Parts: sequence; C-alpha cells; structure tokens
Amino acid sequence: MILSTKGVVLHCMDYSETSIIARIYTEQLGLQTYIVKGVRKKGARIKRNLFAPLSIIQLVANHKEGEGMRVMREASCEYQLNGIATDMAKTAVSIYISELLSRSVSAQMADPNLYGFIEDAILNLDRATGSVAGFPLSFTIGLTQFMGFDPHNNFTGNDTFFDMVEGNFSSHPPDHAYYLSSPLSNRLSEVLTALNAGVISIVADHATRSELLTRMIEYFRIHIPGFGEIKSVQVLSDVLKD
Repeated sequence: MILSTKGVVLHCMDYSETSIIARIYTEQLGLQTYIVKGVRKKGARIKRNLFAPLSIIQLVANHKEGEGMRVMREASCEYQLNGIATDMAKTAVSIYISELLSRSVSAQMADPNLYGFIEDAILNLDRATGSVAGFPLSFTIGLTQFMGFDPHNNFTGNDTFFDMVEGNFSSHPPDHAYYLSSPLSNRLSEVLTALNAGVISIVADHATRSELLTRMIEYFRIHIPGFGEIKSVQVLSDVLKD
C-alpha cells in the first residue's frame, strides 16, 4: 500500500553511500522509520536538507503490514522553518525537542492529537518574535499529557512537595528521593497554572528554568523505562541564558 501523510523529522543518519535512514513521527501512523534512497546523490530528486530536526514534510511511502523499515518514495517541505534555521537559540531548542521526542515517543503511538501538539509547537517556535528561553520547559511539561503522566496541579498551602513518582503534590516529603523542594514545587505549580491558561513560553529566571527543566527530564526518566540521557540539555542551557 502506498500512503501519503505529514510527518515531523526526529532523527536521521547516513545509510550506505547515497541513502539515509530517517525516524519520523507521522500524523497517520505514529513513529515510523524510513529508508530514503539516493538522497545524498548530486541532483537527487528528494533533497537531503528536508530532513533537519523538526522539519515538517509531506511524504509518500510504501506501507506494508508487518514491514519494519519502509521505503520513502516522495517527500516535500510542508512549511519553510526559516526562523529555526537562522536563529541559534531556536535551532538549539529544536534539537532538544527532537531528542526529547525520540526518547519519549514509541512506535505504537499513532495519535493525531499528539501530532497536532508537536506541529503547533514547531510553528510557534519558528514564528516567535521574543525570547524562546522558556519554550523547552513549556514543551516538556506539555508533552506529559500525551505520555500519560501529566502532573496533577493540586498544590495548596499544605500540599507543597511535588512527588515525581506519584505525579502530584503532597503535604510532606515522600519516602524516596524523587521529589521537589517546597520552593521549587511552588514554581512548578505556577508554571502548570500558566500552561493551563494557554501560555506558550514560560517566563522565569535562568536558574529556575534550568532547575525545573532538569527535574522534568528526571520525571520523564522515572516514568519511561530506558529513557536515558538528553545530551542537548547542556548546550541548551549555555545558549538560553537570557
């Protein structure tokens, strides 16, 4: 069967002398792995630059039930992401998001709502005119709702410790090491409230953003077996110091 769908490029690598292998989160089929033949040849019909991290493409590929790696027949650019391509801060954020998605999204997750969330986030990042320093944190927390472990914002004057195992706030530190202090829990609650109100990019000082992002990545690691390390975090922290 030949199928056409939109997709977001998460990662690609060279394969043989002229081809690449691309991991793409598609709108209709979830996470898929494609071989794109001849893309590294001079004058190739499908251009290699279509496969930068978070590129949004329209693709046509062979899809056969039970087949692992599929052959991409056609690909075209769905949106020109000039903002991400030309802004160092946006580029750093895009690399972080693609790595986070690569470690979070499984092949079984065909979810049009998740695809819509990812595509909207990419376009918002590309078109942003102000600072994008709070964008990684807002995206990371927003993604949890599709992963099934979104934090429950039950913070009160009594429930001031965020338990990262249970995903909610409690009145005392839990009997394990995976929780946030009261001050950081308070800031997390403020971020959750802002995101619930529709804020796209969180406004906070660099130290708070960095600490919350580090702990939210730890939160993913707790809830996703084999999640591993996010290598782009340090570069992200160095670039987004405003």
